[in-house]
Amino acid sequence: MNWISTLLTIVATSFLVSSPPSARGETEAEMVARGRYIATAIQGCGCHTREKPDGSKDENWHYAGSPNPAPPAGPPANAGWSSPRWKKIYASNITPDSETGISKWTEAQFIRAMKTGITPDGRVLDAQMPWDAFQKITDRDLKSLWAYLRTIKPIKNTPPQRIPAEQNSRSNP
Repeated sequence: MNWISTLLTIVATSFLVSSPPSARGETEAEMVARGRYIATAIQGCGCHTREKPDGSKDENWHYAGSPNPAPPAGPPANAGWSSPRWKKIYASNITPDSETGISKWTEAQFIRAMKTGITPDGRVLDAQMPWDAFQKITDRDLKSLWAYLRTIKPIKNTPPQRIPAEQNSRSNP
């Protein structure tokens, strides 16, 4: 009788080990890898990483928003968006920095923001953030993206906020 329970244990264990990820649940490392893949596939949340003067991404500011410090007279040409109808918009810091990033958000708050455009503090995401496109992404994918964002280097940076377009010396039509 003892050998039967041993055999059943071995058979059951082999099914668990060989089950596809969706059946056995993903490990944290698998979720992070999937999140990195998704971030890369959607061009890496690139708006949240400032650019160098040559247009390449400045990986020292990976996902920290842009720019820092705020420019004294209008933004550099490669940072922020504006038009006569909008205020000047800069991408937010989405690193896990405890003071200026999104480390205080929960996974559920992140998913809500991505699907509804509403941040945990009730702010509506700006028009340039394509949150409505994230409504089509599965919760599994958003959880993976969240897991990845939690692993990147925290960077202290507060991009300028709520700048009226008319104060911008380089407004685009």
